[in-house]
Amino acid sequence: MSREELAFWVAVVANGVTFVQIVPQIARLIRTGHTKGVSPTWAAAGMTINLGWLTYVVENQFWETIPSIIAAISSFGLALYLLHRNGANVRVGLLVSAAVAVASVGIQQAAGWTVLGTVLGLSNGLYLGPALIAAWREYAPVGVSPGTWWLTVLEGFKWGLYGVLVAAVPIVVYGSTAMLLAAGVLLRLWMTRDRIRGL
Repeated sequence: MSREELAFWVAVVANGVTFVQIVPQIARLIRTGHTKGVSPTWAAAGMTINLGWLTYVVENQFWETIPSIIAAISSFGLALYLLHRNGANVRVGLLVSAAVAVASVGIQQAAGWTVLGTVLGLSNGLYLGPALIAAWREYAPVGVSPGTWWLTVLEGFKWGLYGVLVAAVPIVVYGSTAMLLAAGVLLRLWMTRDRIRGL
């Protein structure tokens, strides 16, 4: 199997993981209505950053990544709506999202697509970071779905590998930061598992 073929199949699997990545969190928000430990900024900025990724991958013709990015945009949008419906304050998340959009356009215009892609990869911290902080701030982050964060680790690994195979540093950066930050959320869920079970 050639490197190009392997990259294609890795992208197929990564697309599949990304399609279902946020489904466990959406299901938990629908089923329980609990929002403790779930960050609206994670959902709002995640939607905007994936819009930025969509422009980056179209420009660089990484066509196999597009379905999962569209799925991510839709899933983050639904999660944001459910958080709002269940009483979470989404205002800060929307402001961060707007700032990310403006900054992304400015970076692309000033420095080009490669720099924008690298910044988007590092921008995982802008939406996964608030999720990590929200989980660690809660005594019992009962609203957080572990399934979503295990899938985020797997997604980060697959996209990071895809980035290595196609020599796209921004995608490698994206995958690496996704794995690291998701592992931090999972660590918090493990540390508070007895408290969560008690609720």
